[in-house]
Amino acid sequence: MSKPKILSLSRFYHQKRKNLPCWVAGRFFNKSRNSFLLKSQNQSLLCEKKRMSFSVKTASWVAVELLSQRKNCYQAGKHLILSAPFSSFKEESYSYQKKGMILQKWRGFLEAVEAFFLKEGLAYCSTPHLVKCPGTEPHLQAVQTSFKDNYLATSPEMHLKRLLCQDWTDFFEIKTCYRKEALSPQHQVEFTLLEWYRAFYSSKELMQETYKLLLFLQKKGFCKVLPYKVFSMAALFKKHLDFSLTSTSSRQDLINLIERNKLSCSLDDSFEDLFFILFLNKIETQLPKKTPVFIYDYPAQLRAFSQINKRGWADRFELYWRGFELANAFYEVIDPLEQKKLFQEHLKQRTDDLALDKALLKDMKKAMPPVSGIALGLDRLFLAIFKKQDLKQTRLFPL
Repeated sequence: MSKPKILSLSRFYHQKRKNLPCWVAGRFFNKSRNSFLLKSQNQSLLCEKKRMSFSVKTASWVAVELLSQRKNCYQAGKHLILSAPFSSFKEESYSYQKKGMILQKWRGFLEAVEAFFLKEGLAYCSTPHLVKCPGTEPHLQAVQTSFKDNYLATSPEMHLKRLLCQDWTDFFEIKTCYRKEALSPQHQVEFTLLEWYRAFYSSKELMQETYKLLLFLQKKGFCKVLPYKVFSMAALFKKHLDFSLTSTSSRQDLINLIERNKLSCSLDDSFEDLFFILFLNKIETQLPKKTPVFIYDYPAQLRAFSQINKRGWADRFELYWRGFELANAFYEVIDPLEQKKLFQEHLKQRTDDLALDKALLKDMKKAMPPVSGIALGLDRLFLAIFKKQDLKQTRLFPL
């Protein structure tokens, strides 16, 4: 008889007294379809099926294997270790077992993403988790540590941009990042971020490469991807709100539009807050779900760290697919004086004592090449690929 292999996890409960958890691992080896074998400390016990319950004698640390594949019977591939005493037990669902197969796919998914960029000739980078400046954007809330006032990185952006100033051109990183935002089905404080930069790439070229990544995942058998669609933000506002958005639309324009659509806002809301009240309530929910959607040309006030194009719009885009916002990309600011000004504007809107990234500004004086960069949330992409809706379905230990 071959030694049983540990294959999966399940949970069993004591039926007569208080429910007692019991742990499971492995698979069955006896040939009977109506019974299974218990093995415990050099003794074996044969257990027969009785109305979906199995009666056994008192024992401790019992290893069990089942073979039956009949309906209403235990499935093949279970091997359990029970902490007794007990008289009978029944199987109930156990979340770790349900997640077992999809977590194996997560490992393969990460390997496929890495393989794509290596195939495309990008270098793999590894940046610090403890940083002095985690990012200055007003909406980014970083997790502060007690070690020399360092923060956990909200993204690898600042350090990757420093590499751009030191003769690196095309590179990527898959990194665990942290953002102290409200937990939701689509957000955990700890998450996995893919970020990559392409020197001398326009934002349009980066958009095409992002879609190429999805096609590569399709080739590897992870998903089916339809041809992507592209919309300007102005076109979406016109279609769904009958409003002619311009690159210089004012805060009052947005307030009037919110009132016209019977939405609510606060007098203290920023332009960004007002914009996303409209976008999230009236536009995002109307975006096509089955096909990837790229949205480009954002108002200048939402430029973040992107350049302003010749038409006056922020040269950036976002990717949406299957109801998820997946990626945010910029044609990056490369002038150190302009970057410093943007840092300072962000810090004025923050309530914490975050300082601007002096190291990045110093490196940018050495000259940063024209470059496009993108951050893509891999946890959300994984949800989209497998048509899940909640990160708790794909993480072993969610918050």
